[in-house]
Amino acid sequence: MIRVRAGERRITVSGHAGYAPAGQDIVCAAVSALTYALAGYLEETGQAARSDIRRGYADIEGAGDCGAAFALVRCGMEQLAAAYPGCVEMTGS
Repeated sequence: MIRVRAGERRITVSGHAGYAPAGQDIVCAAVSALTYALAGYLEETGQAARSDIRRGYADIEGAGDCGAAFALVRCGMEQLAAAYPGCVEMTGS
């Protein structure tokens, strides 16, 4: 189970989806893509306050006017949680 705690300027993602074997898990790939895209965007725009990304875990915090980027990622994570409820769990921060 991937657990996502998402707020307005911080997101924490932990765990593994368990939808398919490692390297073939489309749910993990989708969550990872959203997470890496957010981290990259914040870094490129100078809005990254802090990030800790490693296998099975990410904690990203933004600064400045980054609310829209976090809202977009929250929306994507919520859609994944709705489509794969046994693999992704969303909570607010």
